[in-house]
Amino acid sequence: MLLHSTELEVNGETFSINIFCSSAGRFFAKTCLGEDDYIITDGSSLPETLQKHENLLPLAIGTRELTQSYLGYPRRPRGRRV
Repeated sequence: MLLHSTELEVNGETFSINIFCSSAGRFFAKTCLGEDDYIITDGSSLPETLQKHENLLPLAIGTRELTQSYLGYPRRPRGRRV
């Protein structure tokens, strides 16, 4: 069940963060970074999960950008990813 949605700007791009609660009572946050590419973090509370996700998201984005650059893939235009 979706509990909360917010956005985070990283390096000029805006990313949507959606936080859900599982039937087991665990919280998880999900952000789409590209086609079939998601980052998901979990936690025991909504604030903990959001904070963890906001801390890890820039690292995940940077890692993917470095990998794409190394492999010679063209850069995506900056903008909004939802």
